[in-house]
Amino acid sequence: MPDKPILKTERVTDDVRGRRMAGLVIVLIVALVGIALVKPWGSPVEPAPPVAPSQAPVTPPSVSLPTTVPVMPSTAPSVTVGPLPVAFTTPMPPASATWAGLRWQRLAPDDPLSLVTSVVRWRRGSIAVGWVARLPATPVWTSADGTHWDPLLFGTSTTFWPGLDILGVADLQTDLVALTETVQFCGEPCPLTYVLPVLSWTSPDGRRWTPHLLSPEWPVTTRGRPPLVAFGPAGVLVASSGPVAHFATSSDGSHWHLLPVGGFPARFALTDLRGTATGYVAVGGWMTADGRSEAASLWSSDGRQWSEMPTILPTIPGAGSGVGSAVASLVVGRDGMVAVGRGITGATFWWRSPDGQRWAALPTFPPLGPTACTGDGCGSRPNGTLVSDGQRMVALRSGADAGVWTSTDGLTWQRLAVTGDMPSDQAVNAVLLPGGVLLSDRTTTWFGEAQGQ
Repeated sequence: MPDKPILKTERVTDDVRGRRMAGLVIVLIVALVGIALVKPWGSPVEPAPPVAPSQAPVTPPSVSLPTTVPVMPSTAPSVTVGPLPVAFTTPMPPASATWAGLRWQRLAPDDPLSLVTSVVRWRRGSIAVGWVARLPATPVWTSADGTHWDPLLFGTSTTFWPGLDILGVADLQTDLVALTETVQFCGEPCPLTYVLPVLSWTSPDGRRWTPHLLSPEWPVTTRGRPPLVAFGPAGVLVASSGPVAHFATSSDGSHWHLLPVGGFPARFALTDLRGTATGYVAVGGWMTADGRSEAASLWSSDGRQWSEMPTILPTIPGAGSGVGSAVASLVVGRDGMVAVGRGITGATFWWRSPDGQRWAALPTFPPLGPTACTGDGCGSRPNGTLVSDGQRMVALRSGADAGVWTSTDGLTWQRLAVTGDMPSDQAVNAVLLPGGVLLSDRTTTWFGEAQGQ
């Protein structure tokens, strides 16, 4: 079964999206209208040919959608972009699937490894997606062995267009599938010619990609709130965040079905979406009759049929009655998951579930424990961060009391030995790689090389 690939950390999501939005405002305002006309180094190339319409069968109550890629404007100014990201290497992943320790090393400021923000493993190797404040905004590297990483050339007739925000990549067994989004930077309101669609891309090898239009009826998303993407047993599910979510499904990444509005309960506001081995989990907030938000979840076996009422997550002991909350993100392992919530007072809440349907409160944030600071709000946040790749969950604590733990279910944790140049206590942005962990404090990045048993 394909796993949800895009890595999620407890405290990194908003920061990464914020950096993306700020950087793209500067470099993409003229580039988006001409993305089919430029290479990553600024010389003109032949525009990518449109894909012929696919005739997918109508499956009530969903609507079959055409997959013709829109033709980009043919007249646009040329744009100068930054140099193509270079290749890099990482240590060979341990032969054992079980990690025994991490050896930390501080990366050089210009190390391209520090640009990586997500990694997905598939049957033919691995794909890494990064972020940089120039074109291509989300560079891509591929690796056959998890050690040697080669950059993917953007702007050709068989690769991604420059300026796209890659939202997710996954292996659907027949092909790789990627979801991308472009962002409007033309002011309010934007001319119609500037409204660019959400696209899906399919690839047999991670190097050659074919675009498909997700949906001409897909609603324009709110700036700073890109669609959520989940990969599970029934294929790909894409949904808009917030209340009254719109969502579409695809079993192969190229034929899409836009589902009727109202698939989620009307009072449910979606904040995160994940696929598991058995179905799909949606989390967010449920608006009560008295106007409060309660942390809640929904579950579906196929991404189309969802329960009419959500599961309200248990009250956190000591949080007080009537305190509003909502789930902000999910950290998913092979045998369970942790939901990370936020309260209206700024407190952080954790819940654990083996399947996305049954939940238990984790008031002490195991294995990290609460922060040890003094003052208002101290002790109401975990002392570290969580990250996962759909199989392994890793809890990391930096600073003087540094520690690293791994788990597949969020319940039983194994502590790892840590050596080397320890990350600072401000390092909370984490990414899992086949052979270790990246950890950053926004200015400096460390790589923790995994040690085998």
